[in-house]
Amino acid sequence: MSTRVESVTLKLREMIIAHELPPGSRVPERDLAQAFGVSRTPVRVALGILEAEGLVAGEPNRGFVVCDFSIDDVLSAFDVRGALEGLAARSAVERGIPPDTIARLEACVAEGERLVATGLCGADDMRSWSLANDEFHRAIIEASKLGTLEKVHAYLSKMPLVAPVAILFTNDQQDDAQSRMQEAHIDHVHILDALRSGEGARAEYLMREHAHRSRDHLGRLLRSGRAAQSANEAAKPARRTRRARPTAGATTD
Repeated sequence: MSTRVESVTLKLREMIIAHELPPGSRVPERDLAQAFGVSRTPVRVALGILEAEGLVAGEPNRGFVVCDFSIDDVLSAFDVRGALEGLAARSAVERGIPPDTIARLEACVAEGERLVATGLCGADDMRSWSLANDEFHRAIIEASKLGTLEKVHAYLSKMPLVAPVAILFTNDQQDDAQSRMQEAHIDHVHILDALRSGEGARAEYLMREHAHRSRDHLGRLLRSGRAAQSANEAAKPARRTRRARPTAGATTD
């Protein structure tokens, strides 16, 4: 991903979270490209990334539209996702995890180790992390062999910021996101160990705790973003309105 796309993605994500781009509004690609000093191509690529995160949706003849969501809805969906992934981990152990799935999980953990070792420098590394994270979680869901669980998990993943591929960070909170990803990598190491050891109950517990920590981190970021926007709105000077002169025969209170 180019530096220009990374920058545009960060700015758009911040604008959506802070409601500078309100839910239900059309994303003005041309105006944003001019405001950011870029062509429309980086804006479109960034919107594709945000669509995967559930923040915008592409609509025929309308371009991209900002998705409507509340913080409570997102966090509640995370609770359900954690329960589903815990059940998936336990079911995978009980059914027996094939060697190729273990190898798939090991590859994800190895990629996470490589990225953490580099310090997760910049949005490009974080995007690579998000893809490895998505692959890790998807491998466990598929290993559960529970069709209904897979369908419900896929539905939840369409909600804003709930999918494992969605990694939320903003320009002023990047260090916090890096710390969270390092913690998540350690979680993955322990989860993989439980799966390889055939400890279904432990794997379920670790998956639930992993989701809970992600939920708490996301909640803090979302609330801080909304709080910052409220503070900015409060700091704006009040617009002065002209008081209408009473007409003949009219009274004023």
